[in-house]
Amino acid sequence: MKILKYVGIPLILLIGIYCLLCVLGPKNLNVERSTVIDAPKTAIFNLVNNIEKWEKWSSWNLRDSAMIITYPGKTVGVGGKSEWVSATEGNGTQEIVESIPGERLKTKLIFEGFGDPSYGVFNFKEEGNKTKVSWAMETSDFSFLMRGAMLIMGMKGSIKSNYDESLSNLKTLVETRIRDKVYDGYKIKDIRLPEKHYIFSRQVVEMANIQQFYARNLGALFSKVQAAGVDMDGGMPSGLFYSFNEKNQTADMAAAIPTKESLIIPDASSVSLPAKRAIQVDYYGDYMNTSLAHDAIEAYLKDNGLFNDTPIIEEYITDPTVIKDSDKWLTKVTYYVSD
Repeated sequence: MKILKYVGIPLILLIGIYCLLCVLGPKNLNVERSTVIDAPKTAIFNLVNNIEKWEKWSSWNLRDSAMIITYPGKTVGVGGKSEWVSATEGNGTQEIVESIPGERLKTKLIFEGFGDPSYGVFNFKEEGNKTKVSWAMETSDFSFLMRGAMLIMGMKGSIKSNYDESLSNLKTLVETRIRDKVYDGYKIKDIRLPEKHYIFSRQVVEMANIQQFYARNLGALFSKVQAAGVDMDGGMPSGLFYSFNEKNQTADMAAAIPTKESLIIPDASSVSLPAKRAIQVDYYGDYMNTSLAHDAIEAYLKDNGLFNDTPIIEEYITDPTVIKDSDKWLTKVTYYVSD
């Protein structure tokens, strides 16, 4: 009987304390946090609407540097999905299930080992020249006995902290982009490009074979220009891109040599491009990664409601036969802005 007394009474007390914690514990993990960002709502929405860009501002992603994140399909808009594996943050998936441009976005969040999914809801509201961003979590109600565990683990406070930190990161990222015109480390230059003249060789090329296409055509174009006694405009070889087919991994493009004036050379095509507003980035690095500069320009155009005209120009300033270090190779990537 004494054993029952010494064991039973503390056990009853513990059960009573835990039941009290269940009474005091959260019924669910519904929270809402907000911040005001000095930027147009479109620029903010575009970062949230791209699930891959969450790696740049979500404290959940940033908290574990060893987290493995994959994207099984599309990354932008409804259906954009990420999957992650983390020793410290657990495993799970997040998918965009609702996307109203510049207004509202909803994600479905599933943590491995938990039952019902939870949902994240963003709302974007203009306040003068700024934007109020609200981020809410919506979850199912817990069973009574689960509420005590949620209180002990401080789950609701942890989510509030996570949301506050993430929104602060988002605010810094967006405001820096808008203020400095720096996208993913690339300085955006809004310029007026002078009239340009080229002779070129154009065809549809598999993206994997672009370097071979240049090697085969640029030398021949140089020879034709020299044979015709034509003055080259700096002599920088360029790529002119008219369209990309992501599905087929092909590009309608041209290997091109700039000339000082419009001209006709036998067995070569020519084109003159009028002076026009353009967005330009100086990209330093291996030619295989110029897509990073393209991504930066396309994000800037989207944030500012601009559209590009063709062709897109890559101008290869550095001679790789002279400068061996690919980190020093300069490529000027230029997008004409549609009127």
